[in-house]
Amino acid sequence: MIPSTSKLEQEEKALIAEFEKLNAFTGSEALARYNELHDRVTSAGFIQKKKEIESLTYRGSEEHARESEFLSLKKAKDISLYFRTEGSDLLKNFTTLDGSKKITELEDLERFIQSPEFRQKERMKPVTFKDTEEYGKFLEWKKLRADREVKKNLNPDKVKRFEELKMLVSSAAFLVVKNRKPVTFKDTPEYQKLLEYKDKKGARDIASYYKFKTSGEYANYVSVRGSARLNRYFELEKYLKTKEFTEKKEYYLDKRRFEKSDMHKELSAYNDLKNSADIKWYFSVKDSNKFDLLKKREITFSDEFDGDGPDKKKWLTKYYWGEKLLHDSYSIATDLHCYTPAENFEVRHSVLRIITKPQKITGKVWDHDRGFYTKDFGFTSGIINTGTSFRQKYGIFTAKIKLSDPSVRNAFWLLGDRITPHVDVCRSGGGKVWFDLFSSPGNHYKKSIGSKYLNDFFIFTLEWRPESLVWKINGEEVMRETTGVPQEAMYINLAGGVDRPIGGISSMEVDWVRVYQFK
Repeated sequence: MIPSTSKLEQEEKALIAEFEKLNAFTGSEALARYNELHDRVTSAGFIQKKKEIESLTYRGSEEHARESEFLSLKKAKDISLYFRTEGSDLLKNFTTLDGSKKITELEDLERFIQSPEFRQKERMKPVTFKDTEEYGKFLEWKKLRADREVKKNLNPDKVKRFEELKMLVSSAAFLVVKNRKPVTFKDTPEYQKLLEYKDKKGARDIASYYKFKTSGEYANYVSVRGSARLNRYFELEKYLKTKEFTEKKEYYLDKRRFEKSDMHKELSAYNDLKNSADIKWYFSVKDSNKFDLLKKREITFSDEFDGDGPDKKKWLTKYYWGEKLLHDSYSIATDLHCYTPAENFEVRHSVLRIITKPQKITGKVWDHDRGFYTKDFGFTSGIINTGTSFRQKYGIFTAKIKLSDPSVRNAFWLLGDRITPHVDVCRSGGGKVWFDLFSSPGNHYKKSIGSKYLNDFFIFTLEWRPESLVWKINGEEVMRETTGVPQEAMYINLAGGVDRPIGGISSMEVDWVRVYQFK
């Protein structure tokens, strides 16, 4: 059963529109973006990275290790004692006194009282008058006083010496020495220095200084100060205060970290596109056989008749040989009609009408025996062809045509440079629709169908392959021929005409003509 022309056209139009949409969408930014995102989010690297991000924990991270190391150092006894010492009054007092004049003088005194000379002085016996030089002179004076030579003034030297000593022992200075109490260590300058040392050493700040200096706390302070451990503590403390650490820690602790990542944005964009109507439609049709017909053909010629008349760049409005030989129209000697160059064409609402009508006119005819000559006609009609603009070997030749009046000879055919081969894609005659192949002179293959296909628009198609010709109406095969298939380029012809007189005006209507080449 031949399907409805309008339905078929609507379906093909919808199919072409969808195919064009497919082709347009194939090069669209949306599909390019989808493919880009698809390749990215389905890659092993993306999947692995997503898994890594989602499985991240703060514990086990480098930042956690640094923070743990810092807290461990901060709690360490040596470090915590160091910082307690660092801010203490003891260290402040020590720092103030260390190397000061006060300490220098004290340490000078300490070195003095620890010297051998001081130790010897400290062990001295009490010094009396008898231990003095004056006591020797006193004894000498007493001896001379008892001497006979002195008493009798017999020895002037002794007398002189006696007088000298007498003056000495009678002097106030001598009497001071003679009457002085015994001199002990406490009466020496050394003893005074010892007292000075003890006084200074006993001062609260000095005592604190030396106590701190010999303490374990100070030893720890000196040991830790400038150490690698303390430097590491400060390095970690500084890093833990940085924006980088804060952001990384927050990132590791954030359970929604992947949702906030650029990867999640890409994944969301991918899923949005994947679930979009266009993408779903695209993947549902791109690899289907829905468009096989369109994919297997490529349009090479078309006319939708959108102008005011036949397009002169595409169509000749006379026989091809009339243009080539005469630059004029002609008819065949047996024709009752004369082909006019313009009067029998009308284009309205994108439909070409080739009009056949009664009309007295004189025109040229061709006769095989007589050649070209002039003749009077009672009818006129029109013919168009693509002899100078378009020819094609093999392909799909199709047109939407209303053949109309069964009494009129309307035709859509292909022709080469000779009389044969000649292929009628469709023609009307004798109240029927005919399909013909004239493969060579005397070889004629034909088939006809009823008049129901004359009075409405139908899509007449010839599928021409090297090995076959297939005629179709509205996509349904009506004839096939594998013998005498033409093997040369041919051009399109559309024409009206009469084999017998008619009583009024008739027309063949052509909505469009299209030619495709097989891919």
